[in-house]
Amino acid sequence: MATNIFRELSSTNGIFRDESVLHPDYLPDELPCRERQMRELASYLHPVTRNQMPSSVLMSGPPGLGKTTMAKLVLKQLGEVSKRALPVYINCWETSTRFGILSELVIALGDMLPRRGIAIDEVVVRLKEAGKRESCPLPIVVLDEVDRLVAASTHEDQVLYDLSRSSETLGLQAAVIGITNDAELGMKLDARVRSSFTNHCIAFTPYTPSELKTILSERAKKAFAPHALDEEVIPLCAAIGAKAGGDARVALHLLWAAGGKAESEGVNTVGISHVRAVQSTALAQAAVPALRKMVDLDEMDQLVIGLISKAGDAGLTSGDLYSKLGANESDQRTLRSRLSRLEKGGLLLFADSDSRFGHTRTWKVKKTA
Repeated sequence: MATNIFRELSSTNGIFRDESVLHPDYLPDELPCRERQMRELASYLHPVTRNQMPSSVLMSGPPGLGKTTMAKLVLKQLGEVSKRALPVYINCWETSTRFGILSELVIALGDMLPRRGIAIDEVVVRLKEAGKRESCPLPIVVLDEVDRLVAASTHEDQVLYDLSRSSETLGLQAAVIGITNDAELGMKLDARVRSSFTNHCIAFTPYTPSELKTILSERAKKAFAPHALDEEVIPLCAAIGAKAGGDARVALHLLWAAGGKAESEGVNTVGISHVRAVQSTALAQAAVPALRKMVDLDEMDQLVIGLISKAGDAGLTSGDLYSKLGANESDQRTLRSRLSRLEKGGLLLFADSDSRFGHTRTWKVKKTA
């Protein structure tokens, strides 16, 4: 009788106890090495517990430093002591328009919206009606990757004005937690909303190898079966994560991938060889933000990204790109569409341009978030 492969796998001693603990969307009960930032954010939100308005906050720092996780954890703990706060999490790569964000807020407040045929003015009216209800909670809107709204291509940053002055513009009280990788975003904000965010900024610095070891060790206790890791695996994953910018997401993804490699080999212990075997692939996969829309890249996409990447921090103007590719007028129209698609997919960004057309824009490869 043929052996059932699933029964065979189930009969062996597994590597993992709960591998979801290593996933990007896992919310831990505690966040090691971010105690100071947690207390700072909590101090800005604490007025909610006294039925007062909290402050809006801008959190900045490189990718993988716990900004999103910390915001969710602090709001979870706030909800345990106050029923007034209503956390509303929005990833601005998924919802990048004023209409979309305000619609999400309407839905979070318990109202329904038709799928189509409604204008932004009607959405604002719904919010004002919600604000008149005595039972209306106080939304704390988390705008993850908020720099997406400030990009010149979207012109959707008016929603930051709406939310920062919500009592005037929307008829209800609301606070905002903006999350960005751009340490200079505060200076790029419209002057009307800059003060609302730049008065309360929390900066995140890269994790050290020691801090990454602490984070990995805590997660490994829940993720892996006892004695499933060689003692050198966590230090190695921490060192690789530190070299990748102190990125905890990279280190955790590498540890998870190494565990998967060992499990596929049918062994009960994850060793250094497993980490090395998956290192290059795991680093590439971890560089793609978990919530960002993926873009299928063809050969021309790769060529365009490669040329812009070679230009470094200075970037490459559309005109120079057209010149390097020998593009005629028809080709340029196609390339503009291609650049726009890559920008919307989160792979490219461009600096502000005084031109109404695309040929003077300076393109750069966007750092991962």
